[in-house]
Amino acid sequence: MERATSAQEPDETLLATLLEAPAPDGRPLRPARLRSLGQQEAIALQGYRRRTWVDRALGYAERTLLVAALLAFGFWLVDGPVRDWLYVRLAQPAVAAPAQSAAQHPALQAPAATGMTQAVLATTDESPQPLLPFVTDSAHREDSRANDAFLVPGYTPPSRQDRAPQPQRLAIPAIGLDTPVVETLLVDGVWQVAEYAAGYMSGTALPGEGNTALSGHAGLRGAVFRDLGRLQPGDLAVLDAGGWRYEYRVRETLTVWPMQVEVLDPTPTSVLTLITCVNWDTQRLIVVADLVSAAPIAER
Repeated sequence: MERATSAQEPDETLLATLLEAPAPDGRPLRPARLRSLGQQEAIALQGYRRRTWVDRALGYAERTLLVAALLAFGFWLVDGPVRDWLYVRLAQPAVAAPAQSAAQHPALQAPAATGMTQAVLATTDESPQPLLPFVTDSAHREDSRANDAFLVPGYTPPSRQDRAPQPQRLAIPAIGLDTPVVETLLVDGVWQVAEYAAGYMSGTALPGEGNTALSGHAGLRGAVFRDLGRLQPGDLAVLDAGGWRYEYRVRETLTVWPMQVEVLDPTPTSVLTLITCVNWDTQRLIVVADLVSAAPIAER
């Protein structure tokens, strides 16, 4: 035992001499100490908050939200622009009679004379976002047919048997719009919105009988009313219905909240009310136009 101790003394003396020897820069070397990775991390992070289960949970939540955002964007891309592109590429070529552009619409080429439009050609037919609820006032609408004094000179409404029950096509040259019109219904308190067409809100007045309301998308699904906000007072809107052509002049544009249903109330004069979503679907853009002329569509 004494031999072993005496054998270790030179080694310890040598180690002590090396540790106490000055470094090249003149400073003595410090004793080396071996530490585990965890100990070294604890020393390095002294004064800082250590990661806990909360940090790990936040990391998992961040990854989950990123995946959800990518999935939502992919769904929007497929159900929005891609769907619209496929409709343009596949659905429209199958239509026998393609829609005319607003500049080609016959009613927009013929000037009005003595309050009546001389038409020369008939036209053809074509997030649900919530719109305004409406309760039909059929009694008011029927009574309004008996008083034609508010209508343009020389206009006599045709009988219901002589015409189709709803509008068929809408053209607005100021915004380059020429679109079919289809009927939309009020389902569970929410108005349907037509896709790739303007929607005649069923229960509102027929053209020439009071307040005729049409709605349409401003974003996807054709976005037929995306430029509705560009309309100015005096701009022309042409509505074909049941073999008749009705011309309206824009009177005013306003923005309302979704529950301001008074914009759909029956009116004593014949007006056209156009409705679309605005301000990220939080409000409704309303365009009101007054009837200025009406005439049968001439047969070719």
